[in-house]
Amino acid sequence: MKTILYRLQIVMLLCTAAACKKDEGFVHDNNAPIVVDKFTPESGAAGTEVLIYGSNFSTDTTGVSVTVNGVKALVEGVISDHILVVIPEKAGTGKIAVTINGKTTTTTKDFGYISSYKVSTLAGNGAAGFSDGKGIFSSFNFGKRCGMDIDTDGNIYVADADNRRVRKITPDGTVSTLAGNGNGGYAEGKGSTAQFSLPLDIVTDNAGNVIVADPADWTIRKVTPDGTTSLIAWGEAWGLGIDKRNNTMYYANARAAGSIFQVTPGGDATEIIKNLSYPADVAVDDKGNLYVTENGSSVIKKFAANTWEPTVIGGTANQTGLVNGIGTAARFDYPWAIAVDAANNLFVAGNGTADGSVVNSNQCIRKITANTWNVTTYIGGSNAGFADGAGAAAMFSAPTGVAVDKNGVVYVLDRNNNRIRKVIAE
Repeated sequence: MKTILYRLQIVMLLCTAAACKKDEGFVHDNNAPIVVDKFTPESGAAGTEVLIYGSNFSTDTTGVSVTVNGVKALVEGVISDHILVVIPEKAGTGKIAVTINGKTTTTTKDFGYISSYKVSTLAGNGAAGFSDGKGIFSSFNFGKRCGMDIDTDGNIYVADADNRRVRKITPDGTVSTLAGNGNGGYAEGKGSTAQFSLPLDIVTDNAGNVIVADPADWTIRKVTPDGTTSLIAWGEAWGLGIDKRNNTMYYANARAAGSIFQVTPGGDATEIIKNLSYPADVAVDDKGNLYVTENGSSVIKKFAANTWEPTVIGGTANQTGLVNGIGTAARFDYPWAIAVDAANNLFVAGNGTADGSVVNSNQCIRKITANTWNVTTYIGGSNAGFADGAGAAAMFSAPTGVAVDKNGVVYVLDRNNNRIRKVIAE
């Protein structure tokens, strides 16, 4: 967003299109080349105003057009050596081309297009409670650091801890109860005959089954698409991950000297990584590498497939904050859930404090770009609250769950707001 001073400078600098046509102090020479020297700012999202500096421009805007990466921009005004344009939606990164009376010149430098991500509320009305229904006519009672996942058909599954239920949300925001009846305890069954004590995290397998971690009962259970539950393995699983290549599962036990366990489809569990500081969640990429949020030390670690050799890819141990940067230059603040997209980019739910602290600095979703380990703030910011919108204007309060669908759409479990939020690009 431009400062007031900068806007005043623009107003002083540029006349309106109508007034510009009356400028007798400058005449465009159609036989001379059009020159573009520079433009500012050099990057921005859709709607950003960009000032192009050069010479031999025409003040008759009817003959002037500008494109960004081949997409037509709005020309707001022209004087002899300046053109003011507005960056169009979905332009992408590329050259700025200025055309006057059929002749075109192109910048040597690319304009850096920044995608705008917008948040909407998919389900939940904000009040802690229990009701099935569509969109705002549904309610959740997360209360704890709950997780979520999404299947190949775009259905979202949510661990609704304080309601002791597993909830299903269809792509249009319709919420139903897949399993559980609100009564605490361990009981297998179908739909409302099944019981959970603390359903905390969820992953889905390739067959459409939902896997549920219930650390209070020390169980990892499978829920089939019709809501029938069964035991897979015993274990204190707080966060779950699954290798979609072979349905091998992994879980984190969130202890002070915590571990990651590997669980075969047959239910055999093996401790493969030890001595982590409150490991909260685990994600698996398409090569079998593991990514773990180490909540106690505020770092993100990669463990190479099969060897489990560790690498810190985000944050520095025991240093908290909301700082973007490459690898260890970044800072997290007790991160919790982690998810991986089709390109192996990682998404981290920032606020994994036990009480959902509103003063935690990461009331947002962070993105870690695959292989470069560049950490950015994907959506949200440092202030807790509730607001749909774009970029840092969107607000969350203790986001603890995150999932990404096959099209790259990100979904967020917004703990304190008892809502499921949807993040799309423009």
